[in-house]
Amino acid sequence: MPWRRQPAHSAELLAHWQALGQALGRDTPTWRAEGRRLLRSWARWPRAYHDTTHLRACLRHLQAVQDHQPGALHNPHAVALALWYHDAIYWPWSGQNEARSADWAREFLLNQGLPTTLAEAVHQHVMDTRHTPGPLTGDALWVVDIDLAILGQSDAVYRQFERNVRREYFFVRWPRYVAGRSAVLQGFLERPHIYGTGYFAQRYEAQARANLQQALRALGEGRLYT
Repeated sequence: MPWRRQPAHSAELLAHWQALGQALGRDTPTWRAEGRRLLRSWARWPRAYHDTTHLRACLRHLQAVQDHQPGALHNPHAVALALWYHDAIYWPWSGQNEARSADWAREFLLNQGLPTTLAEAVHQHVMDTRHTPGPLTGDALWVVDIDLAILGQSDAVYRQFERNVRREYFFVRWPRYVAGRSAVLQGFLERPHIYGTGYFAQRYEAQARANLQQALRALGEGRLYT
């Protein structure tokens, strides 16, 4: 089935997409249809965490950054578009989600006659959400930190996140899941800094490390952190 339910927060998200189109001078029927297409994709099975609730959270973090640190972003429109597209395609068993999502974004933006520099910036931002170790600069730091904000949320919110990730990886047998998930969590803990911006580091770094340690400990005991 293409999607299981009406995407959560549809009205709020479509209003954001329309406003983004207006800011770019592209609020056309084609632009609005793309917003609906994106929401349908974000609501596809078997998403449990990487869904429209995550998209909404990312966009709200973006708004908070703009409210608290005006001018911090070099190109807020590119960041917003990257957040819209960064998990537009998401199949847990695929290693090409970011690449396919990035290509989708670039193709659509170029077809809308938007600048190549914008389309390429969005493409790169989406690719940066693969979260591979390496230096990031500028707006890429904000995109990645926003995507990782979930790691530093309250204990209850983080526990639900771990449950939802497991739901998405339902097809992976438990021993293999424990090994794979533990490697991911350990990889973040071993980084000198989880967040690249002072804004997110001050707010979420300590809590993120506590959450990751608790989740890793639970996996080591053969259970999910729930």
